[in-house]
Amino acid sequence: VPADRRVLLWTTPFLLCTQADQNIKISHCLQVKMFEGLLAATTDDTRQAYGAGLLRFNQFCDTEFIPEALRMPASSILLGAFVADHIGTCTGKCIQNWLSGLCRWHLFNDAEWHGHEGWILSLKKAAEKKGAAFKWPPRGPVEQPHMLTLRSHLDLENPQDASKWAAATTAYWGCQRLGELIPKSANKITMEHDVHRSTCATCSVVDGWHVISFHLPWTKTTGVAGGECYLTEIPGDPLCPYAAVENHFTINHSPPLGTPFFAYHENKSWVPLIKPTFISWMTAIFRLHNLEYVFGHSFRIGGSLAYLLLGVEPEIIMKIGGWTSLCFLIYWRHLEQVIPQAIARAMQSESRMRAFASSHCLPFTADELDFDLSND
Repeated sequence: VPADRRVLLWTTPFLLCTQADQNIKISHCLQVKMFEGLLAATTDDTRQAYGAGLLRFNQFCDTEFIPEALRMPASSILLGAFVADHIGTCTGKCIQNWLSGLCRWHLFNDAEWHGHEGWILSLKKAAEKKGAAFKWPPRGPVEQPHMLTLRSHLDLENPQDASKWAAATTAYWGCQRLGELIPKSANKITMEHDVHRSTCATCSVVDGWHVISFHLPWTKTTGVAGGECYLTEIPGDPLCPYAAVENHFTINHSPPLGTPFFAYHENKSWVPLIKPTFISWMTAIFRLHNLEYVFGHSFRIGGSLAYLLLGVEPEIIMKIGGWTSLCFLIYWRHLEQVIPQAIARAMQSESRMRAFASSHCLPFTADELDFDLSND
């Protein structure tokens, strides 16, 4: 059974008993529709994580000779023992993800869930503390040297290179996750999850600056509600995202319906640019030039850093990247550059205001105001 379908297809003695009761109430066909609908409510990555949790739990039960009949509903003591056995072997978040998978497995089988009882909460806290050593360091941002290096390895007249550069600049200046722009697999491309050339895209001119925006059908934070990607022209800049996307559309023109947004033309056919291929390509280039190792998520981090250094207000950056909470703050990097520049801009603004007030003989502070209250 594939990992992403274990939560639906792995059975237990408990399920075999409840199945008979369900068969009396509704047909098997309706049951399949119901459970497939429940499965579709989660993303592929989430289902994969759920499958990993089920595997780890059953491996633990096999090692401890726990009978199949006792694995569902799993008692709070059994779940606590499962957590305790893995403390110090991985991060607390990893163990929590496994428990989430077990919880969903119980939900699918209409079994009572005891994962919030007894000592489990305290054990999860212990797992978080002991698992700190397994946490990845904060992901570094893609910065201008990374982008310029990628650009130097590309021929923008080549269809594949035009596609890669458009994807890179879009992820960077659009502050998007790479997985929200290009598919993770050529075999799992859907209209509901992946952006296509048929998506609603608009081009406009604002104060002389060209802007292109298009709809993302799915994002990590909003799910199928999706979001918008905004790319503003940066005239004369080699990293201009508007120019990169325009070039991609020109080189890779006239695609058939259903073509992924960053697909490219090759040998009279269309090839989707997929995330693993893109990551492998950029990683090899960065390693060759001794640049910091980065991830697909690093484009989002690097773009927000670039905007901060340009003096763009954080509220605007949040809107560009689709952040809906202050979790946006955890992506800030190189604060030794960001904070001094922000303070310097504020000080320069105050100096200009003082100079303006002085040149026009105007008061600058409340203490300098002269109120005549004698007639009151």
